[in-house]
Amino acid sequence: MQSVKTNKVVAFQSDFGLLEGTVAQMYGVAMGVDLDLKLMDITHNIEVFNTWDASYSLFQTCPAFPSGCVFVSVIDPGVGTSRKSVVALTKAGHYIVTPDNGTLTHLVKHVGVSALREIDESVNRVKGSEKSHVFHGRDVYAYTGARLAAGVIDFDGVGPELNPKDIICHPTPEAVVSGNRVDGMIDILDPLFGMIWTNIPIGVFEDLKIDFDTMVSVVIKYKGESRYEKEVLYGKSFGSVKEGEDIIYNNEIGYFAVGTNMKSFVDKYNIQSGFDWTISLEKI
Repeated sequence: MQSVKTNKVVAFQSDFGLLEGTVAQMYGVAMGVDLDLKLMDITHNIEVFNTWDASYSLFQTCPAFPSGCVFVSVIDPGVGTSRKSVVALTKAGHYIVTPDNGTLTHLVKHVGVSALREIDESVNRVKGSEKSHVFHGRDVYAYTGARLAAGVIDFDGVGPELNPKDIICHPTPEAVVSGNRVDGMIDILDPLFGMIWTNIPIGVFEDLKIDFDTMVSVVIKYKGESRYEKEVLYGKSFGSVKEGEDIIYNNEIGYFAVGTNMKSFVDKYNIQSGFDWTISLEKI
């Protein structure tokens, strides 16, 4: 698959927040390309400069969309430098417009990228913006994404072809099963409800013959130091435990998560995410 017909949908994510008009400016540029585009937001509350969370957000969101949608992701700590501006075509038929800075990590691993092109700014850049080098989200990414979604350009019109094997990716450690225990990491936090999402796939419990309504030993460590040790119920939903009690559950993308019913697990235990935060689940 080297090209997929677009469907006029453009979904945006960034670390811009909504305190000023940066997001609206990206919308405005896209509307200037084609007023019939369907513009929507994934989120604009990615942690500033956090390309790992940006990558995970796309991994979480893209599968819900039909083939032909365009995603514009602007988490760009290297804006104005030599980092590449690219459009990736995934094996699911989605176009991702982004800096090549780790934002494509999870899609590369879990979906696959069939083709990659570098944005040719001599063509795909808002006219008159060439003297500024700090808002490529508006001047390059929103503009290119809109042109692609509207059919003004096809994928070939983005720019020169690159090798998908050269995409910059973060390390993505795998969960490891040893006996009745599985060791993984905390991939990401739910920013609103305070759950933690792990990199441990739910199929592990099937292999270990752990059923719902079973107690499981949970150990969370930060740089090898224990921060949480409890026996926790593996339940179908938060209603499986009383208010304020902790629970292990299957999240909506096929991995284990840990939370507290009607409370924030993250705030309650001061837990964070990242490579230094490990989690072990063990059959009792």
